[in-house]
Amino acid sequence: MTARLDMAVATQFVARLHAAVNAHDAEGIAALCSEDVEWNDPAAARPLRGRAEVAEFHRLGMFRALPDVRIEVTDGPYLLMDGSGIAVRATIAGTMSGPLHPPGFAATGTRVEFQTAEFSLIRDGLLVRHTVILNMLELARQIGAFPDSGSLGERVGVAVQHASASVMRRRARRQSRGR
Repeated sequence: MTARLDMAVATQFVARLHAAVNAHDAEGIAALCSEDVEWNDPAAARPLRGRAEVAEFHRLGMFRALPDVRIEVTDGPYLLMDGSGIAVRATIAGTMSGPLHPPGFAATGTRVEFQTAEFSLIRDGLLVRHTVILNMLELARQIGAFPDSGSLGERVGVAVQHASASVMRRRARRQSRGR
């Protein structure tokens, strides 16, 4: 059985993880993970499995897109009631001066800043599961991938969605009638 985390260990672990991010050290981040880590991040195309995928995601994704990225804890860490993990809120900021893969967004040269919630399960001092939650719509607006609220671009997008929804409803009705 794995030992329960205490606040001192949790605080130290978060500090080491975020120091590796702030140093842009993909291998340092991966070294804090178990061999079979599951890393869930909405910026990744799929859940990452294992240290190599975690390192590659940071090296070729985050650090390429945001080469000056910084993360700062804004709240926490909080211990899970059973002592198996931690949760924190953080702010991530940087300049999008490189492409974001996936999905292939071009560099904007603009500064982005967004909030995250991170939930980490830890076993034997290593991450076994890490889940990042963030408002992807807000981030998409900051990098120009989605129009601002109330803009002409948003109104055009809504009109396209309405047309698409109409087609989808007709298709669903045909399928429910067995055609």
